[in-house]
Amino acid sequence: MTNALVVLSLMAIILLFVAYRQDKHIEGLKEAKSMFLAVLPMLLFAFIIVGFIDILIPKEALQAWLGEESGWRGLIIGPAIGALIQGGPFAFFPLFNTIFRDSVTTGTAVAMITAWGMINIGHLPYEFTFLGPRFVALKYSIYIAIPSLAGLLANLLFR
Repeated sequence: MTNALVVLSLMAIILLFVAYRQDKHIEGLKEAKSMFLAVLPMLLFAFIIVGFIDILIPKEALQAWLGEESGWRGLIIGPAIGALIQGGPFAFFPLFNTIFRDSVTTGTAVAMITAWGMINIGHLPYEFTFLGPRFVALKYSIYIAIPSLAGLLANLLFR
């Protein structure tokens, strides 16, 4: 977290300097304020959800479903959870870090994050509407196995 903060801070300072030299720094800061205010409610609710899930789901249950003793079930349950979690990286990664990071195997983590990135259940209505059911069926028939295979490969490589 500290490394990411340092990198983002340096990038912001460099871009602020570049924008200042082009006399666009005020415009950039106004755009940043607008985006911050648009994302703030989502961040607030995401952190509230993370806090409640963290205290309501027992760590022992997570270990049994997604940890070392879960075996192959973790490679099935993990991607299902990853596919169901909605929101961008600012919602997913704090949730993953707080709730799942210490409870899952490396393979399950890879499977969960891969599914979150590839399979988004919230996109289904839009995909059906704009891309059609044939395309969506083809896409998901390919996508459904990839997160579990990635997790299995990670388990084999990182043991």
